[in-house]
Amino acid sequence: MDFPVLKKTPLYEIFSDVGKRIYQPNGIFYWANRAKKECEFNATIGSAFGSETDILPEGRKSKIVYYLPGLKKYINLEPEKMAAYAPVPGVPTFRDVWTKWILKKGKNAKNMPSPPRKIDHLISKPVICNGITNAIFITNRLFLNPGESIVCPNKRWGNYNSVLKLQNEETILPFQFFKEGSFNLAGMLDAMEKSLQTQDKIVLILNFPNNPTGYCPSTKEAGEIVDSLIEFCKTHQKPVIVLCDDAYEGFVYNSEVVSHSLFYELIDRHSLLIPIKMDGTSKEMLMYGGRIAAITLGLSSQWVSDEDIPILKAEWDNKIQGMVRSTISNSNHLAQEILVEYLNDDFTTLLNDQKIVQEILQKRYDETIGAFHKYPHPLITMDPASGGFFVFLNIEGISATKFADHLVTKYRVGTFPSENEEENINGIRFAFCSVPAKDIDECFKRIQQAMNDFPV
Repeated sequence: MDFPVLKKTPLYEIFSDVGKRIYQPNGIFYWANRAKKECEFNATIGSAFGSETDILPEGRKSKIVYYLPGLKKYINLEPEKMAAYAPVPGVPTFRDVWTKWILKKGKNAKNMPSPPRKIDHLISKPVICNGITNAIFITNRLFLNPGESIVCPNKRWGNYNSVLKLQNEETILPFQFFKEGSFNLAGMLDAMEKSLQTQDKIVLILNFPNNPTGYCPSTKEAGEIVDSLIEFCKTHQKPVIVLCDDAYEGFVYNSEVVSHSLFYELIDRHSLLIPIKMDGTSKEMLMYGGRIAAITLGLSSQWVSDEDIPILKAEWDNKIQGMVRSTISNSNHLAQEILVEYLNDDFTTLLNDQKIVQEILQKRYDETIGAFHKYPHPLITMDPASGGFFVFLNIEGISATKFADHLVTKYRVGTFPSENEEENINGIRFAFCSVPAKDIDECFKRIQQAMNDFPV
């Protein structure tokens, strides 16, 4: 398959070998859709179909996808929304509603470096995949060959290492996340320069609010990040792909930091600056087991003519569909249909429900910050934290794993240790999201006591 419009953009040349050759052929879903519309008999897709009365005496006589009747006790949805395969890129109505959700988040964003811009025509239709883990895997496979490098902070979600290094065989170029209590912009740019020594493109992944630290950039820091990326593109004339891992988008507890993704700030700022948004329902809608995430591309108005933009979006869509189809086939249909129903009131119910949970987490965050200062220890420091589900406590003088084990064994407080001597990491992640506010003070009291057990 040819991609005539996509080839006019910087995207095509920076695709990996997989990215260049992958496409979504006119496979089973193409022929099944044609059969539904054009045929008297449909012998295409591998799903059992027939009259609902065949399996349920009181059922409909119309043709449906067969399901196990006992499921009706638990799921009050039509069989075609419950048991049928979802389309490869996602249920069309869900893709539409997720597009509206992305745009609404952008309009609701606070403390952003620049005023909101109209970006409706400059984002691709989200392609639905199996959680942000899958989104990270797909986007990296699309752009990076084994051995090529990706730039990311040293304080990062541990699964990045498994997906990027172990699965995709990429080289991670880390930079120290913080310098003197602020985002280490110089460190990020240095790592990007290093990446250009071996390849002609930059892939950078940023996660705000960050897992494991809870860091969110201030308005000033966010502006500096965006401006520096634009300047980097101007200076080096090399493509910079920014993967925005927005798993915790909206969970912000400090009024002085940006409330939403930098994706909105990066769109159409330079023809070589390419933002890709990865967000989903696991955290935003507390639907962890639904495994629904979306991949959305920010386009440049300089790439192609306005007339070609719909074709460009379709060709990009085909590439991502090819990646989805060849890895997970398609995503959870039932979860998408439930969310379409849930989000069909212009997100009023969602926003009200989110507010309830966010107020609970705000209190837990406040208790966490207060308890950390109430029980200080000279060998424990906390990274800047303004959002998300976690804070990160840096430990000096003892292995973080050994300390976490001691904390569990003697003090019955469970945390997640992180150690990497090469990247200057030794600490524990405290997930305040899972601890009631009334218990957080006691947790930090025990953390201090546990540290006191080791000689300074």
